[in-house]
Amino acid sequence: MDKKLQERLQESLYLHYPLQPEEDKSIEARNLRKPVHHAVSLWDGHTMDRWSFDGEGEARVTEKGTLCLTTRARADHWPDSEVRAHSASAGLYATFGSYEAKLDVRGLDMSHGNRIWFQIRPVCPGLHSPIIRAAFVNNGKIKIPDAYSREGFNAINLKNNEWNTCAWEIDSIAHDNIEEVSFIIHRYGKEVSTGEELRYELRDIQFQQVDTNVVHGWQCAPETAVFSSTGYFTDGHKTAIANTEADSFEIVDDETGESVFSGKVEFVHNVHGDFRVMDFSSLTREGSYRIRFGNTVTDAFRIGSDILESTIWKLTNFLFCERCGYPVPGKHGTCHTDVIASHGGVTMPFIGGWHDAADVSQQTMQTAEILDAVMAATNAVKDTDRTLYLRLLEEANWALDFVLRCRFGDGYRAAHAAIRRWTDGFVGNMDDCDADVNNRSFENFVFAAVEAAASLTFAERDPELAWKCADTAKEDFAFALERFEQVGVEPPHMVEHTSGASLSQYYSAAAWAAARLYRITKDPVYEEHAAAFADKVAACQETGTRAPMKGFFYRDESHKAIVHFSHQARDHIFVMALAEVCTALPEHPRKAVWEEGMRLFADYLKGLRQYTAPYGMLPAGIHHVSEADDKATFQVLHPTVEFEEERKNYLEQLANAIDLGNGYFIRRFPVWFSYRGNSAIHLSMGKAASLLGVYFQDSELTEIAQEQLYWTLGKNPFGQSLIYGEGYNYGQQYTALLGETVGEMPVGVQTRRNEDLPYWPQANIATYREVWTTPPGRWLWIAADLMPKG
Repeated sequence: MDKKLQERLQESLYLHYPLQPEEDKSIEARNLRKPVHHAVSLWDGHTMDRWSFDGEGEARVTEKGTLCLTTRARADHWPDSEVRAHSASAGLYATFGSYEAKLDVRGLDMSHGNRIWFQIRPVCPGLHSPIIRAAFVNNGKIKIPDAYSREGFNAINLKNNEWNTCAWEIDSIAHDNIEEVSFIIHRYGKEVSTGEELRYELRDIQFQQVDTNVVHGWQCAPETAVFSSTGYFTDGHKTAIANTEADSFEIVDDETGESVFSGKVEFVHNVHGDFRVMDFSSLTREGSYRIRFGNTVTDAFRIGSDILESTIWKLTNFLFCERCGYPVPGKHGTCHTDVIASHGGVTMPFIGGWHDAADVSQQTMQTAEILDAVMAATNAVKDTDRTLYLRLLEEANWALDFVLRCRFGDGYRAAHAAIRRWTDGFVGNMDDCDADVNNRSFENFVFAAVEAAASLTFAERDPELAWKCADTAKEDFAFALERFEQVGVEPPHMVEHTSGASLSQYYSAAAWAAARLYRITKDPVYEEHAAAFADKVAACQETGTRAPMKGFFYRDESHKAIVHFSHQARDHIFVMALAEVCTALPEHPRKAVWEEGMRLFADYLKGLRQYTAPYGMLPAGIHHVSEADDKATFQVLHPTVEFEEERKNYLEQLANAIDLGNGYFIRRFPVWFSYRGNSAIHLSMGKAASLLGVYFQDSELTEIAQEQLYWTLGKNPFGQSLIYGEGYNYGQQYTALLGETVGEMPVGVQTRRNEDLPYWPQANIATYREVWTTPPGRWLWIAADLMPKG
C-alpha cells in the first residue's frame, strides 16, 4: 500500500474518522489554475437593482461590497414548491424550503464566455457541509433549465467560515442567451451540531472565457492520454487511449525516470472516430510509472497485484460516512431517529445501514445488496490483509444489524424512507417521516440470500450471529416463496428501486437464495427449489437465431421484452443465480444446461465490448424497436415520465444507437429520460463478467471486469476519476447533506438529450452526478472476484 495512504488510515483509526481528500488533485483545483482569456463582471457589488429574491430569507448589501443572504436552517411548515407530488404531511423528499437570489443579466455583454465564476463565504454555525446551488436561465434556441430540471444547476460544496472561489464551466450547456444567474440556499434542516441561521456572503460574480475540459463524446483532449489513474493489474490488458500526433510512447519509472517500456502508438478507427491506443500489457514489473509521448508526461499510476486495495479502503470510508443513525465525526450526528416504521400495532425507528444517496433516503434492500458485496470483499481479503478484513467485517456487521432489525417477523419489513432532510429527532412533530413497510417476494428472496451468506461470513467471529442469520434466511425464503406463489410479480411501487424487476429477476433471486440455503443446510427442499428456479431462469434466455446476438435475458419466458436497466441495475443476477446453483449442486443432471446459459451470457458480454472500443466500458445492451410501443413495460421501467410524451424520444434514442438490422440496436448508454447515469449498469455487467471469469477461469472475462473498474478510475474520455479522492482529476459531486467525501461515487456518466454519447458536464445535480451507495457496492462486488487469493 502507498505509504502516504497508510499514514492517513492510521490517523483515521482505520476509518473511524473520515479520510480527508487531497484537494490539489481535484478537477476543481486544476480548473482554478487555468488562464482567463476574457471576463465580464455581472454585478457592481453595490446596487440591488438587478437582484430579486424568492423564498423565506433576507438580503442586504454590505459596505464591503458583498451580498449577504440570510435564512433559517429549518421551518415549522412545508413550503409547497419544495414538496414533490406526494402528501405534504408525509414529507416525502421535502426540505424546509429554499431561499434564492436571482441576478438579472439581460443587457450585459455575455457574447464571450463559458464559465460562471464567483466567491462565496458561508457563515453557518455548526453546519458541517455548506452547499450553494448556482443556476442560470438560458432563453436561446435550447431552453435551460431543461424539461427535467437537470441542466442549468450546479450544487457546489463549500468550506464553512472561509471564502470559497467557485468556477462552473458551462461550455457544453446552452448559454447563447443567458438572462439570469441565481444562487439557491436549500434548507435541509439541522443535524445535531447545526445552528439556527444560515448566512452566505457573495461577491465578485464574473462570466469568464477559459479553455474548457472535454465533457462530451468519445475523444479525449488533444495531446493527452486517459488511463486508469490508480493503476493496472500486473496480469491482463493494460492500455491507455490518447489523442496525439506522436507515433511512439514510453513507460518511465516514476522514481528513477528510467524508460522501462517503449511501443508504437496504434491507430484505431471505428464508428466513434479515430483513436490512438498505447498498449503496454507485456509490462508486468510492479512499480509506479508514467506515460511519456511527444511533449506530454502523464501523472503517475501503479502496476501491481494490490492496486484495488487503496480504492477498497476509500469506498469503505464513503460507506462509513453514509451510516444512518450513527454519529460520523466531522460529518453528522446521530440522525433520523424520528423516521418511524409501523406494522401490526407496533413501531420501530427506521435507522441503521447506509443512506441511499445524497438525499439520505434509506432503503433496506439497497443496504442488503451492498452488504453482500462488502461481505464478498471481506472474504476475499481474509487471508491476505487481516486489517482490511476486520474493518470490512465491522462495516458489514453495521449493515447486517439493520437488515435483521427491520423485520417484523411475518414477512413484512421496514423497507424504505423517502427523505431529503435532517430531522430533529423528536417523534410526533411535523418533520417526522413514515417509513414504507411491505412484504414483497423479490426483496425477501434477496434478503434470504444475503442472510445465508452472512451465516458463513460471521461463523468464525460471531457464531451466535451466524446462527441467527441462517435461521432468518430460512424464514425469509419461506415468506418470499409463499408471497410469490400468491402474487407473482409485485405491483409497481415507485419508491422502491426494485419496482421494475422482471419475472426473470424474481426467478433468479429465488434460485440464488435457494442455492445458498442448500449450501448451509443441505436440506433437499432447497435443492429442489434451486434447480426448479434455475430452469425458469434459463427459459428466459435468448438461445437461438431470433436476434443478431444471443445470451441476453427477457423479462419472462414469452421472450417478448428484453431486460433493460436505466438506473438501478441487476444484470448480474441471472448468471449469479446460475453460478450459485451450479456450485451448490455440482452433481445435478441439469448442471450442463445451466452452465451453457452462463456461457451464452459470457459470449454476449464478449460480443458487446466491441461497441465501445477502444474504451472498456460495457454498453447497455441490445434493444428492439418494438419496445417503443410497449406501454406496459415502459411505465414500469420509467415511472416518472409519460409514455405518450416520451415515445418519440425513445425512438430517437434508438435511432442514435448502433443498428444491427431487423429492428435491433445496441445502445452504449441506456434508453432513459429523467433518471440518468450508468455506473450501476456497467458495473453490474462487470460483476457478471468477473464471476463468470472466476467460474470458467476465462481471462478475457476477467479483463472485461477489470475494464469496468478502470473506467471509473479515469480511463474514460474525460480523463477523470469518478471516485472522489482516488487517482487524479476527481470532481465534486452532488452530495446535498453529506459534503464531499473520499470514496464517493456518482450515479454515473450520462448522455445529452437523445444522444448515445458519453456526457459528463461539470454540474453537480441529481441524478447523474449525485453520490449513491449502489456504485461502491457494485465496485466491491467486482473487486472481490479480482483480488489475489492468498
